[in-house]
Amino acid sequence: MIPLLESIAQSLNYGDLPETWHVPKIDYFSPQKTLYDYQTDALKNAARTLYLYYGKAKDYQPTEHLQDANNQRKRNFATKYTGINEFSVKKYERNTDRKNQRQNPIFRILSEFMPVQSEEIPYEQFINRMCFWMATGSGKTLVMVKIIEYLHRLKQRGEIPPHNILILAPSEYLIEQIRRTIEEFNESGLDIEFVALRESGQMRQGRLGDTTTVYYHRSDNISDVQKDLLTDYRRYENGGKWYVLLDEAHKGGKENSKRQAYYALMAREGFLFNFSATFTDPEDIATTVKKYNLEEFIKNGHGKNIYLNESEYAAFIQNTEEISDVERRKIVLKSLITLAYVSLRVAELREKTASENLYHLPLMLTLVNSVATVKDDLWAFFQTLREIATGEINKSFFQNSKNELADEMKETNLVFGGGNNVINETDQNQIRRMKITDLRKGIFLSRKKGALQLILGKDHQELAFQMKNAAAPFALIRIGETSTWRNELLAGFEKVQTLRERSYFEDLKENQITILMGSRTFFESWDSNRPNVINFINIGGADAKKFLIQAIGRGVRIEPLPGKRRRYDFLPSSNEEKILQDYRNKVHPPETLFLFATNRNAVKFVLEGIQSEKSGNFEKIEGFEISERPKINGTEMQLLVPKYKNEGDSTIRANFVMSHETLKRLRTWLAKTSDSVLVVRDNLSPREISKLRGLIQENSNIDIEPGKDYDNLAFLQDRLRFHLSETSQTTEGMRELDDKEDIVHFRKVQVQLDKHEVKDLGKKIKQVAKGSISKEERREWARRYANQEINEEEMLRHIGGASEDLFRQLNIKNISEHYYAPLIIANRKADFIRHIVQEESERQFLNDLDGWLQSNQPKWDAWMFSKIDESLDNIYIPYYDKRVNRYRNFMPDFIFWMCKADYYQIVFVDPKGMAHTSANYKILGYSKLFEHNQKCRIFRTRFSQARNVKVKLVLFNQDARQQPDDQYHRYWCNSPEEIFTENNPRT
Repeated sequence: MIPLLESIAQSLNYGDLPETWHVPKIDYFSPQKTLYDYQTDALKNAARTLYLYYGKAKDYQPTEHLQDANNQRKRNFATKYTGINEFSVKKYERNTDRKNQRQNPIFRILSEFMPVQSEEIPYEQFINRMCFWMATGSGKTLVMVKIIEYLHRLKQRGEIPPHNILILAPSEYLIEQIRRTIEEFNESGLDIEFVALRESGQMRQGRLGDTTTVYYHRSDNISDVQKDLLTDYRRYENGGKWYVLLDEAHKGGKENSKRQAYYALMAREGFLFNFSATFTDPEDIATTVKKYNLEEFIKNGHGKNIYLNESEYAAFIQNTEEISDVERRKIVLKSLITLAYVSLRVAELREKTASENLYHLPLMLTLVNSVATVKDDLWAFFQTLREIATGEINKSFFQNSKNELADEMKETNLVFGGGNNVINETDQNQIRRMKITDLRKGIFLSRKKGALQLILGKDHQELAFQMKNAAAPFALIRIGETSTWRNELLAGFEKVQTLRERSYFEDLKENQITILMGSRTFFESWDSNRPNVINFINIGGADAKKFLIQAIGRGVRIEPLPGKRRRYDFLPSSNEEKILQDYRNKVHPPETLFLFATNRNAVKFVLEGIQSEKSGNFEKIEGFEISERPKINGTEMQLLVPKYKNEGDSTIRANFVMSHETLKRLRTWLAKTSDSVLVVRDNLSPREISKLRGLIQENSNIDIEPGKDYDNLAFLQDRLRFHLSETSQTTEGMRELDDKEDIVHFRKVQVQLDKHEVKDLGKKIKQVAKGSISKEERREWARRYANQEINEEEMLRHIGGASEDLFRQLNIKNISEHYYAPLIIANRKADFIRHIVQEESERQFLNDLDGWLQSNQPKWDAWMFSKIDESLDNIYIPYYDKRVNRYRNFMPDFIFWMCKADYYQIVFVDPKGMAHTSANYKILGYSKLFEHNQKCRIFRTRFSQARNVKVKLVLFNQDARQQPDDQYHRYWCNSPEEIFTENNPRT
């Protein structure tokens, strides 16, 4: 199953949503935090989905009969999905004998509130939901809080029903984390009041200002009974009128499946938002609106590489029998050697750079499923620890384990990551040379051998280990109750009582603990950048995949330098990052999470869990090449783009559009509202109030347009406040194209194909890229071969690969002088590939251009052009869009560069329909920046090839000449020849 909802949402252009549906200050969270691109992408997809549901499937009206309207809304919205009918809930459980059928308990719960058709509840009843599949550490809580703000604004604007918002999370820790995040967000303006669900019926003194209430509860305490801790959902389901936000609340067994039914019922007339680092159920994957899971997180450098021990992997795929005690102990020893080696590498980096802030203190996580079933596995672990500490470990056993580990790392098995270079040859040799004393130093904090002792504290959930000759504990056991471990597994260890008040676990970020052991309970809501090794001990069971992926997700956080949370190769180049420049080949061990397991089932579940993370993913396709630039007098042509700067906010740069009736109502409304109310209720500053009142009274910066009505004056005031803070841009001259920033979409072409097709497509792209010489050169080499001046081998060597190839409905081809090769053009819509030419207007333009170039030569000394992708590239024309009263960036589909002597021309080409409503504002934005009195401005530069630069705009359409003349007609053309005309009579 693939994320269907993500594709559905992205079929809409976010910029084309009505202005009331835009997320306020989309990339801003607090004075301390700005959102990453993937977080704003998640918010945009959420906005698109809610618009499709409440704005398009059936436009929400405050007077509608909610249940009837919602049923129609669900039916209409469900038609956008395909292949998810199996998500319906049937009356009888599957795989049961017809004679002994048992009624499905989930059906019994849901049928009390939801319509039943043919003994099942249809899938469309659960379509009002979206899932955010976002890796641990990716900041999904920030997205959740911004969703709360967005829902509040949509309710204010009358776009969605005025339901309350409820957050459900499975632990007090997660709820407290959400509370802290909300408190930080509250610094930004909107005041979110966080209230326990059981207080939802109590009267509270409302707070002044812009406030919304969000209720919260433990998701695992939602039940069908009312007790001290358990909450009967029927008391609070409120007719299904909730916006429910689930935070990691979808996990668990059969009892939790019933809870999922409760959540669905509580949101049946509202909407359900599901946030998690791990989704494995098909219905969750299908309704995922943003997938930035573990694979994406690591692929983009936000987390550690992940390595699965090669011997474990090989043994699993060869179906080896269960491992012996000796092999089990060897795996434990290899994991400890790895931990010690990473610790030594971090110490080395800190010493060589004289920086104590590099990376983290490496940590091993040893995770068990249940103490009762793993005594043999844990015995092997503790026995190995004891032997290393006391010096009883067999030297040949130690040496063999090191050698095997080094050999295995030659063929690194990266399940996620950026290449097979995690452990290089130098690392392997250093592992072979490690001594027992290095092992002790890296693990026990002491090179000297000695006895281990068990430290007992006041916290009955934890036990600590310490060497007698060391100054601090090195290992910690953190579980629900330690008595079984203390009395059975650790009966032979000397025990020492400590008077320490604070938990070791709470101090894990600062203390020197190198090993953390426990079951799944301790890390359910725990995050740290310290883990470098994870040992899985006897992991199995029905939900093992979720458990393993969650555990791995807890270990991938990375922070090479304080506040820099990406792998070193992904950090921007600056003086701060140069501290590691000379040691970049040594950073891979601390930037890797190493996985080991003491039984084959664990490896099986790791691999299956990893596969579930990869399923349905788009993956990047390689093989494109930047074309060689044409030369002018032996020098490569310079590629220039406009450089912009903000004009400042001293004046309003564009007029706000509203109807006369709206302006009249707004003036009356503000006249009745005192400044003090605007300060307290709407959080406006005195300066903002002065500018707002001046704007609507002077009327000099407002355009009156019939039909441009705003019913919600509070929303209009908010938009005017935003408008007054916006700044326009002006041209600052020209700059050279940045190959790494400006045109990048060809490096990010993604496909969703099986591995054989990916390989086949990649091969075709590389072959066509080799044939990227110009047609003139190709003809010249063919002529020389025909005249027997060169042989066939020489001709093929110069011409290279094919100039064109096909793959499915894709045309892979070279077009003369394109910035990169090859171009991929879809002959019809292709959902399996992203960031290629898909639009019919672009395809038609390229066909016309290619056809014209077959028999024509542009009269310029040199020229080049490139496709522009509006979602990824950084070439644009800023303009003011009066349809939505905001500044936007116009991204033409193509840019042309042309040079003759020292005269240079940049031509933006946008092949679109003749819909003047959308085009005219873009033309006005272009004209303001690049024209004077309807003639192109000349930009004087210091570039040797381009001392005089013009910037032109061409709107290409084959029917252009059939349009009546108007003030914009001169920008339209229908022949590629006009693009290359220096003195185009139409301009």
